Amino acid sequence: MGVRGSVASQLIKSCLVAVIAAVAASPAAAQEAPTVLGWTLDSVRAGVRYAPDYLGSDDYQPSLTGAVVLSRRVAAPTPTGAPDDGVSLGLLGRGAVTAGLVGRWRSERKDEDDLRGFDKIDPTVEAGGFVNWWTSDWLRLRAEVRRGFGGHEAWVGSFAADAVARGERWTLTAGPRLDWGDDDFTSTYFAVSPLEASRSPLGLAAYSPSGMSWSPGVVASAKYRVTPRWSVESIATYSRITGDSADSPIVEQLGSPDQFSISLSARYTLGR
Repeated sequence: MGVRGSVASQLIKSCLVAVIAAVAASPAAAQEAPTVLGWTLDSVRAGVRYAPDYLGSDDYQPSLTGAVVLSRRVAAPTPTGAPDDGVSLGLLGRGAVTAGLVGRWRSERKDEDDLRGFDKIDPTVEAGGFVNWWTSDWLRLRAEVRRGFGGHEAWVGSFAADAVARGERWTLTAGPRLDWGDDDFTSTYFAVSPLEASRSPLGLAAYSPSGMSWSPGVVASAKYRVTPRWSVESIATYSRITGDSADSPIVEQLGSPDQFSISLSARYTLGR
Protein backbone atom coordinates (compact mmCIF):
# COMPACT_ATOMS: atom_id res chain seq x y z
CA MET A 1 0.00 0.00 0.00
CA GLY A 2 1.45 3.73 -1.02
CA VAL A 3 0.93 6.81 1.17
CA ARG A 4 0.35 10.39 0.12
CA GLY A 5 -0.04 13.91 1.35
CA SER A 6 0.49 14.96 4.92
CA VAL A 7 0.12 11.43 6.32
CA ALA A 8 2.79 10.22 3.93
CA SER A 9 5.08 13.06 4.96
CA GLN A 10 4.56 12.30 8.66
CA LEU A 11 5.32 8.62 8.08
CA ILE A 12 8.50 9.37 6.17
CA LYS A 13 9.57 11.93 8.78
CA SER A 14 8.96 9.42 11.57
CA CYS A 15 11.01 6.82 9.72
CA LEU A 16 13.88 9.23 9.18
CA VAL A 17 13.85 10.34 12.82
CA ALA A 18 14.09 6.72 13.94
CA VAL A 19 16.94 6.04 11.53
CA ILE A 20 18.88 9.15 12.54
CA ALA A 21 18.45 8.33 16.22
CA ALA A 22 19.75 4.81 15.68
CA VAL A 23 22.74 5.94 13.63
CA ALA A 24 23.63 8.70 16.08
CA ALA A 25 23.67 6.34 19.04
CA SER A 26 26.91 5.01 20.50
CA PRO A 27 28.41 1.91 18.81
CA ALA A 28 27.26 -0.32 21.66
CA ALA A 29 23.78 1.13 21.76
CA ALA A 30 23.46 1.02 17.96
CA GLN A 31 23.56 -2.75 18.13
CA GLU A 32 20.23 -2.80 19.96
CA ALA A 33 16.86 -1.73 18.55
CA PRO A 34 15.08 0.94 20.63
CA THR A 35 12.41 -0.49 22.93
CA VAL A 36 9.64 1.64 24.43
CA LEU A 37 6.93 0.18 26.70
CA GLY A 38 7.79 -3.29 25.47
CA TRP A 39 7.67 -2.40 21.75
CA THR A 40 10.77 -2.92 19.61
CA LEU A 41 11.37 -1.11 16.32
CA ASP A 42 12.70 -3.74 13.91
CA SER A 43 13.01 -1.78 10.65
CA VAL A 44 11.88 1.31 8.77
CA ARG A 45 11.44 1.78 5.02
CA ALA A 46 10.90 4.88 2.86
CA GLY A 47 10.80 5.37 -0.89
CA VAL A 48 8.85 6.27 -4.02
CA ARG A 49 6.06 4.26 -5.67
CA TYR A 50 4.62 4.54 -9.20
CA ALA A 51 1.06 3.18 -9.24
CA PRO A 52 -2.48 3.82 -10.55
CA ASP A 53 -3.93 7.19 -9.56
CA TYR A 54 -6.90 5.37 -7.96
CA LEU A 55 -8.26 1.84 -7.79
CA GLY A 56 -9.22 0.83 -11.34
CA SER A 57 -7.42 3.72 -13.05
CA ASP A 58 -5.16 3.43 -16.08
CA ASP A 59 -3.43 6.72 -15.22
CA TYR A 60 -0.26 6.35 -13.14
CA GLN A 61 1.27 8.76 -10.62
CA PRO A 62 4.32 8.75 -8.31
CA SER A 63 3.77 8.89 -4.55
CA LEU A 64 5.68 8.42 -1.31
CA THR A 65 5.66 5.01 0.29
CA GLY A 66 6.91 3.71 3.61
CA ALA A 67 6.54 1.05 6.26
CA VAL A 68 7.63 0.26 9.79
CA VAL A 69 7.90 -3.13 11.50
CA LEU A 70 7.40 -3.29 15.27
CA SER A 71 7.24 -6.26 17.63
CA ARG A 72 6.81 -6.97 21.32
CA ARG A 73 10.00 -7.43 23.31
CA VAL A 74 8.80 -10.86 24.39
CA ALA A 75 8.25 -12.03 20.83
CA ALA A 76 10.81 -13.69 18.62
CA PRO A 77 12.77 -11.45 16.21
CA THR A 78 10.75 -10.68 13.08
CA PRO A 79 12.08 -12.77 10.16
CA THR A 80 12.31 -11.51 6.62
CA GLY A 81 8.82 -10.71 5.36
CA ALA A 82 7.44 -9.42 2.09
CA PRO A 83 8.18 -5.78 1.29
CA ASP A 84 4.51 -5.05 0.61
CA ASP A 85 3.51 -5.91 4.18
CA GLY A 86 1.62 -3.16 5.97
CA VAL A 87 2.71 -1.47 9.21
CA SER A 88 2.96 -4.57 11.41
CA LEU A 89 2.98 -4.84 15.20
CA GLY A 90 3.96 -8.34 16.29
CA LEU A 91 2.11 -9.43 19.44
CA LEU A 92 1.98 -13.20 19.71
CA GLY A 93 3.98 -16.24 18.77
CA ARG A 94 7.53 -17.45 18.54
CA GLY A 95 9.15 -19.34 15.73
CA ALA A 96 7.08 -20.39 12.73
CA VAL A 97 3.73 -18.78 13.61
CA THR A 98 3.31 -15.15 14.65
CA ALA A 99 0.34 -12.80 14.85
CA GLY A 100 -0.34 -9.17 15.60
CA LEU A 101 -1.84 -5.91 14.45
CA VAL A 102 -1.52 -4.43 10.97
CA GLY A 103 -2.36 -1.07 9.46
CA ARG A 104 -2.54 0.18 5.89
CA TRP A 105 -3.27 3.51 4.23
CA ARG A 106 -5.56 3.88 1.20
CA SER A 107 -5.27 7.20 -0.63
CA GLU A 108 -8.20 9.45 -1.43
CA ARG A 109 -10.00 9.32 -4.76
CA LYS A 110 -10.39 12.83 -6.13
CA ASP A 111 -13.35 14.11 -8.14
CA GLU A 112 -11.32 15.31 -11.12
CA ASP A 113 -10.23 14.32 -14.63
CA ASP A 114 -12.15 11.17 -15.67
CA LEU A 115 -14.03 11.19 -12.36
CA ARG A 116 -15.30 14.75 -12.64
CA GLY A 117 -18.82 14.77 -11.23
CA PHE A 118 -18.22 11.79 -8.93
CA ASP A 119 -18.33 12.00 -5.15
CA LYS A 120 -14.88 12.33 -3.61
CA ILE A 121 -13.70 9.40 -1.46
CA ASP A 122 -11.62 10.47 1.53
CA PRO A 123 -8.36 8.76 2.58
CA THR A 124 -8.82 5.62 4.63
CA VAL A 125 -6.89 4.02 7.47
CA GLU A 126 -7.35 0.23 7.43
CA ALA A 127 -6.61 -1.42 10.78
CA GLY A 128 -6.83 -5.07 11.76
CA GLY A 129 -4.81 -8.20 12.40
CA PHE A 130 -2.40 -10.52 10.63
CA VAL A 131 -1.09 -14.07 10.97
CA ASN A 132 2.26 -15.22 9.53
CA TRP A 133 3.18 -18.86 9.10
CA TRP A 134 6.66 -19.85 7.99
CA THR A 135 6.10 -23.39 6.71
CA SER A 136 9.83 -23.66 6.00
CA ASP A 137 12.81 -21.30 5.93
CA TRP A 138 11.95 -20.32 2.34
CA LEU A 139 8.12 -20.16 2.30
CA ARG A 140 5.86 -17.78 4.20
CA LEU A 141 2.05 -17.65 4.27
CA ARG A 142 0.23 -14.53 5.51
CA ALA A 143 -3.39 -13.51 6.02
CA GLU A 144 -4.74 -10.08 6.94
CA VAL A 145 -8.22 -8.86 7.93
CA ARG A 146 -8.75 -5.10 8.27
CA ARG A 147 -11.57 -2.60 8.71
CA GLY A 148 -11.61 0.80 7.08
CA PHE A 149 -11.96 4.10 8.92
CA GLY A 150 -12.49 7.20 6.81
CA GLY A 151 -13.23 6.98 3.10
CA HIS A 152 -14.72 3.52 3.49
CA GLU A 153 -15.91 1.55 6.51
CA ALA A 154 -15.81 -1.87 4.88
CA TRP A 155 -14.02 -5.09 5.77
CA VAL A 156 -11.05 -5.91 3.55
CA GLY A 157 -8.21 -8.39 3.63
CA SER A 158 -5.59 -10.35 1.77
CA PHE A 159 -3.99 -13.75 1.44
CA ALA A 160 -0.32 -14.03 0.46
CA ALA A 161 2.33 -16.66 -0.15
CA ASP A 162 5.99 -15.79 -0.63
CA ALA A 163 8.98 -17.85 -1.67
CA VAL A 164 12.18 -16.35 -0.25
CA ALA A 165 15.70 -16.86 -1.63
CA ARG A 166 18.59 -15.46 0.42
CA GLY A 167 22.18 -14.87 -0.62
CA GLU A 168 25.12 -13.16 1.06
CA ARG A 169 23.75 -9.73 0.12
CA TRP A 170 20.65 -10.39 -2.00
CA THR A 171 17.17 -11.37 -0.84
CA LEU A 172 14.59 -12.24 -3.50
CA THR A 173 10.88 -12.81 -2.84
CA ALA A 174 7.97 -13.68 -5.12
CA GLY A 175 4.49 -15.03 -4.67
CA PRO A 176 0.76 -14.77 -5.36
CA ARG A 177 -1.74 -12.42 -3.74
CA LEU A 178 -5.50 -12.37 -3.32
CA ASP A 179 -7.03 -9.12 -2.08
CA TRP A 180 -10.70 -8.95 -1.17
CA GLY A 181 -13.28 -6.43 0.01
CA ASP A 182 -16.85 -6.89 1.19
CA ASP A 183 -19.93 -5.59 -0.65
CA ASP A 184 -19.63 -2.18 1.05
CA PHE A 185 -16.11 -1.87 -0.35
CA THR A 186 -17.33 -2.86 -3.81
CA SER A 187 -20.12 -0.29 -3.68
CA THR A 188 -17.83 2.49 -2.42
CA TYR A 189 -15.19 2.16 -5.14
CA PHE A 190 -17.04 0.72 -8.13
CA ALA A 191 -20.68 1.89 -8.00
CA VAL A 192 -21.91 4.79 -10.15
CA SER A 193 -24.95 6.50 -8.64
CA PRO A 194 -27.64 8.04 -10.89
CA LEU A 195 -26.54 11.48 -9.67
CA GLU A 196 -22.89 10.79 -10.51
CA ALA A 197 -23.89 9.47 -13.93
CA SER A 198 -25.91 12.63 -14.65
CA ARG A 199 -23.04 14.90 -13.54
CA SER A 200 -20.32 13.07 -15.48
CA PRO A 201 -19.42 14.77 -18.79
CA LEU A 202 -18.50 11.36 -20.25
CA GLY A 203 -22.04 9.99 -20.54
CA LEU A 204 -21.63 7.10 -18.12
CA ALA A 205 -24.54 4.90 -17.11
CA ALA A 206 -25.49 4.32 -13.48
CA TYR A 207 -24.11 1.05 -12.12
CA SER A 208 -24.79 -0.89 -8.93
CA PRO A 209 -22.39 -3.83 -8.35
CA SER A 210 -23.15 -6.59 -5.88
CA GLY A 211 -21.09 -9.04 -3.88
CA MET A 212 -17.48 -9.01 -2.80
CA SER A 213 -14.52 -7.63 -4.69
CA TRP A 214 -11.69 -10.05 -5.55
CA SER A 215 -8.30 -9.09 -7.02
CA PRO A 216 -5.77 -11.89 -7.62
CA GLY A 217 -2.20 -10.88 -8.37
CA VAL A 218 1.50 -11.38 -7.81
CA VAL A 219 4.33 -9.53 -6.05
CA ALA A 220 8.09 -9.81 -6.65
CA SER A 221 10.94 -8.00 -4.94
CA ALA A 222 14.71 -7.77 -4.84
CA LYS A 223 16.64 -6.41 -1.85
CA TYR A 224 20.37 -5.68 -1.81
CA ARG A 225 22.14 -5.27 1.53
CA VAL A 226 24.56 -2.37 1.21
CA THR A 227 25.73 -2.55 4.84
CA PRO A 228 24.68 -4.76 7.76
CA ARG A 229 21.95 -2.19 8.53
CA TRP A 230 21.15 -0.44 5.25
CA SER A 231 19.57 -2.02 2.18
CA VAL A 232 17.84 -0.93 -1.01
CA GLU A 233 14.91 -2.79 -2.50
CA SER A 234 12.66 -2.73 -5.53
CA ILE A 235 9.10 -4.07 -5.57
CA ALA A 236 6.90 -4.87 -8.57
CA THR A 237 3.22 -5.79 -8.24
CA TYR A 238 0.40 -6.82 -10.53
CA SER A 239 -3.26 -7.43 -9.71
CA ARG A 240 -6.43 -7.82 -11.74
CA ILE A 241 -9.84 -6.51 -10.71
CA THR A 242 -12.50 -9.17 -11.34
CA GLY A 243 -16.25 -9.80 -11.19
CA ASP A 244 -18.81 -7.03 -10.83
CA SER A 245 -16.02 -4.63 -9.90
CA ALA A 246 -14.37 -5.11 -13.29
CA ASP A 247 -17.70 -4.49 -15.07
CA SER A 248 -18.03 -1.04 -13.49
CA PRO A 249 -17.80 1.89 -15.94
CA ILE A 250 -15.06 3.23 -13.66
CA VAL A 251 -12.92 0.27 -14.70
CA GLU A 252 -14.37 -0.87 -18.04
CA GLN A 253 -14.75 2.55 -19.70
CA LEU A 254 -12.48 4.92 -17.80
CA GLY A 255 -9.67 2.68 -16.56
CA SER A 256 -8.36 -0.86 -16.66
CA PRO A 257 -8.78 -4.05 -14.60
CA ASP A 258 -5.02 -4.60 -14.84
CA GLN A 259 -3.19 -2.77 -12.06
CA PHE A 260 0.61 -2.50 -11.96
CA SER A 261 3.01 -0.76 -9.58
CA ILE A 262 6.74 -0.45 -9.03
CA SER A 263 8.63 1.09 -6.14
CA LEU A 264 12.19 1.79 -5.03
CA SER A 265 12.96 2.13 -1.32
CA ALA A 266 15.71 2.28 1.28
CA ARG A 267 15.39 0.23 4.47
CA TYR A 268 17.18 0.52 7.81
CA THR A 269 17.17 -2.61 9.98
CA LEU A 270 17.90 -2.35 13.70
CA GLY A 271 19.43 -4.99 15.94
CA ARG A 272 17.88 -6.65 18.98
